[in-house]
Amino acid sequence: MSSPVASVIVPCRNAEKTVGASLAGPLASSLRELEVIAVDDGSTDGTLAALECIAAKDDRVVVLSSGGKGVSAARNMGLDAARGEFVFFLDADDIVEPDMYPRVVEAMRRDCADYCRVAHDEVFPLTGQRYPFPLKADYRFSSNEDIVSKYIPCYFGYSFANVREWYSGTPLFSRREMGTVWSGAFRLDVIRNNAIRFDESIEINEDAMFLCEYLLRSNSTTVVEDVLYHYMLSSTGSLNVKTSGPEFFKNKLRLLAKREELDVKSGGRLTSMYAASCVFSLLEILRASFRIKGCLFRGLSTFRRYGSDPVVKVALRHFPISWRKPVLAMAVLACRFVSPLFFRVKQ
Repeated sequence: MSSPVASVIVPCRNAEKTVGASLAGPLASSLRELEVIAVDDGSTDGTLAALECIAAKDDRVVVLSSGGKGVSAARNMGLDAARGEFVFFLDADDIVEPDMYPRVVEAMRRDCADYCRVAHDEVFPLTGQRYPFPLKADYRFSSNEDIVSKYIPCYFGYSFANVREWYSGTPLFSRREMGTVWSGAFRLDVIRNNAIRFDESIEINEDAMFLCEYLLRSNSTTVVEDVLYHYMLSSTGSLNVKTSGPEFFKNKLRLLAKREELDVKSGGRLTSMYAASCVFSLLEILRASFRIKGCLFRGLSTFRRYGSDPVVKVALRHFPISWRKPVLAMAVLACRFVSPLFFRVKQ
């Protein structure tokens, strides 16, 4: 195959039992000009052997090894190797409908779109029970200004406006979409021309940060509203490990730094979109300091570092308070009280 239309990047770690079914979707697609870049991320089971067996039967499959550096490093390696006009991501334990690829490519070409969002559902593998996640809005935008002001807020964080709506009865998640890269498609030239990469230092919300950086550089978007991607739920995923151990604190600091970095790249257009998230994270860090065993000192140290950040200090000062949420109100007031005593003053 000289030049594929689409590249499907699949990070794989200990996915011996599921990767065959996952790759079956793209390989069965009517879009034959397609390459599958499967990146083994240091698997300790038979994942690599399974990938090599699949590749031996279909020369559209490329197998790489990233040495166990994490999902972001695996995806970056896949991006380096990609040759397609369009880029898709697939997790090695999920299932995708074969017609997702031609339909998304058709939609992106028709609408001259840089990004396409696809509806998905969540599936319990043991029971087959499905929970659909239809798109919450028609995300068709034809200007960068509209993408930044109307689309990025769905992924970047919570604003004070979101909090005020929450106080009035609107669920906090009402306008949020899952910040995942597997539920959409990208153009490789936009990624490479703007040097967009997954931040390998972030272990939670790395998808959302990549997506937001990409959308910052996009000029048009489109959607496919049918459910074409099936996200398989697992009771033993790595997310629980990442939120219940010492890495939780480091990730909070790195995520804040990444948000601030993207805010600078946007010319300050993202500031209001994550102000409330800064305060929520500050409170999460304090709670985790006592919740995570053996992390009291580290947690309180992170709480001080996080709360000393100038962006966080401003957000804490202006966070809207309502006694409809009394626990939150008391927690915010307590943080404001200790702020001049506990948080560092910027020199």
